[in-house]
Amino acid sequence: MKKNRSLIILTTLLVGTTLALAIWWTYLLYVFGDKLEVITQSIPDIGFGSNIIRMLKWEASTFIILILFLTISFLIVFFKDHRKTKALQSFFASLTHELKTPLASIRLQSEVITDVAETLNSERLVKLTSRLIEDTANLETQMDKILQLSRLERGGTLNLKPIDLLTLVNKISNNYKNTYEVKVVHGNSYEVLGDELAVELSLKNLFENTKNHTSSEIVQITIDEIKDLKQISLEYKDQGTFTGDRSKLGTIFYKHNSKKGSGIGLYLIMKFMGLMNGKISFGGVNSLETTLTFNKVIK
Repeated sequence: MKKNRSLIILTTLLVGTTLALAIWWTYLLYVFGDKLEVITQSIPDIGFGSNIIRMLKWEASTFIILILFLTISFLIVFFKDHRKTKALQSFFASLTHELKTPLASIRLQSEVITDVAETLNSERLVKLTSRLIEDTANLETQMDKILQLSRLERGGTLNLKPIDLLTLVNKISNNYKNTYEVKVVHGNSYEVLGDELAVELSLKNLFENTKNHTSSEIVQITIDEIKDLKQISLEYKDQGTFTGDRSKLGTIFYKHNSKKGSGIGLYLIMKFMGLMNGKISFGGVNSLETTLTFNKVIK
């Protein structure tokens, strides 16, 4: 939405400035044209005949008409494309929302089948159902990312409220305890101002990046307080390596020479943190340490 407004403003300024100059020069030609004709008649040696003046008037008029025609054509094409883009965004949003319900149902049924398989002592069946649960959870995460991306691109906002950050981190970490050894380092339980779904999806995206771009089996999450700024930092790091350009991280569809992933995870996190009045930063030397900074809830 902001990009569309910026494009409209720039186009209006460009066309308005050009049109104002054209009208000004046309005004000068028509106002002083008669006087120029009198001068050329009284001084024929000047070489500035009445035909030239009429030609300039016609050219100026044609120039203004052409600018108006091009402006109207551009605006028609722009608004048609804008409506089409909004329709596509609405379609993907509704499609993603409709897919989330059957995916959640499949995951719940898979968990029930896993419980039954454990009672039957069938290792193969347990392995298959566990893989089914994992794949379903991955699909749900991808659906959430597409849904949130579509919502944010349409100018959506977040529902900010106090969140117990440690409780939420432990909740998400438990979902990956069979895949990683997750170490949560913290001092106290802190409440931050944020959107619970946005923070949850941000953490899932970080775990997904570890899965797609590293072979790490250990993840460390450190929650600490920045007392001077009254903020809470969440540092996420794994044992993966990263030597790329950190300035490009957070750019939509940027995957840094990787064929895995969608390239929208860090972009969504950056958008979320901005809407929650926080920030995301990247550290590390040969590794990638992601730090999310939240505003602390003052009681």
